[in-house]
Formats: sequence, structure tokens, C-alpha cells
Amino acid sequence: MSYFRTAKHTLLPITATLMVALLANSALAKDTRQPIDLELEKYWNVENPVPTVTNQTHAHKGALEGTLAFGVVPNDSYYLPIPLTVRAAFHMTESVALEASFSYLGLGPQSDLHDFLLDAGKQGLLQGVRKPTQMTMAASLDLMYSPFHGKLGIFDKKISSFDIAMVAGAGLIGANVDETPEVEDPLTSSFLPAGHWGLSLRFFLKEWLTVRADYRQFAYKPQDAVLFPVEMTIGVSFFSN
Repeated sequence: MSYFRTAKHTLLPITATLMVALLANSALAKDTRQPIDLELEKYWNVENPVPTVTNQTHAHKGALEGTLAFGVVPNDSYYLPIPLTVRAAFHMTESVALEASFSYLGLGPQSDLHDFLLDAGKQGLLQGVRKPTQMTMAASLDLMYSPFHGKLGIFDKKISSFDIAMVAGAGLIGANVDETPEVEDPLTSSFLPAGHWGLSLRFFLKEWLTVRADYRQFAYKPQDAVLFPVEMTIGVSFFSN
């Protein structure tokens, strides 16, 4: 009897401890997340280490993208070209696209330096020397690679997706070039080969609509020196699906 009483007093605390532990585990295992938490995890899961490149909000493989944009070429020393740009892209994969672009470079105001060279002295300082090149258009065919995707929370109102693409390709620069500086005659219209590279940033307003900002740099040689004009534009893009 003494043996059974000892076993009884020993087993009761152990059994009670096990039951408390099981009840505690059951309570901890219960999913206490609110419905809003479950919905947010579809778009922004901070607990699971999922690479953003495999967790894009919008998939555009096989889609066509059209872009309308305008901007400025800020690094021309003599003119301020104002680009009006159209682009068309085909997205071959989720991260790679082929894009064609065309920019009409309407001439903005001349720079203070150009005005000074024209007005200095009786005949100005551009008489008998090569005149500055005037860009009139730019066209290119580029390969776009978008390895960076992310999501941006705007306070408590909206979660917006964005991506960043690297761009590289080749094309043509249309320019008015002074080919006979020793003679005072009109500039010659020419089309010159150019290299092309840059970055694109897209913020998705909807699956088919984005706000897009682009930085593009060309390299071309109208005469003796190689020029590197920069084209900066902002516009909107439309997707076919």
C-alpha cells in the first residue's frame, strides 16, 4: 500500500504538468491572425524570405507595353532639347523585354553660352569656326533587364509595386552638323550611329498602367569629339494584359 501511495503522489504532479503543457501548446498553435493580416501577406510577406524577383505582383510575360513621355536633355552646352518620346516594348519573359524608342528633340531655348558666342564682337565668335551640333531626333533598339522588384507602402492607404530595369542598345541620332566651318552655309542634316544605355523606374498604378521615369545616355560622334547627351523623361506606360 505504501508503494501505491508513493506512485500515486508521484504520477499526479507529472500528469498535471503534461496536461498544462499540452493545453499551452494548443493555445499557442491557434492562428490568432486577423483577416487583414492574411490578405496583406499575399502582397507583402515580411516573415517568409521570398526573393522579390519571384514574387512580382504583376506578371507581364508576353505583354506589349506602350509608353508616352516627355523630358529634357540637360547636358547640351548650347541648346536645351525637349524630347517628346514614344516607346514600344515586347516582354519576352518576366524580366527581359525588347524595346524600340523614338524621341523628337524639339529645340528649347539656346544657352547663355551660345548667346554670348553669337553676340560677342561685331560678327560674334562663331564666324569661321565649326558651329555647335543641333540634335533633332533619337531612335534606339534596346534590351531591358528588370532584376529588381519591390513594394512601397504609402502610409496606411495603398501598397504600390515598382520595378527597376537596366537598358542597353544601339540606335541613331539625328543632328544638324556643320561640315564646312570655313564657309557660312546652313548646317547639314545627318543621321549618326549611337550607343545607348540607361535605367527605367516604373510605379504600378494598376496592372495595366504605370508611371515611368527614364534616364538614358547616348554616345555618338558628330565631328571630331564624342558627345554623351543625356535624355531624362517621365511619362506613362500601358500594358496589353
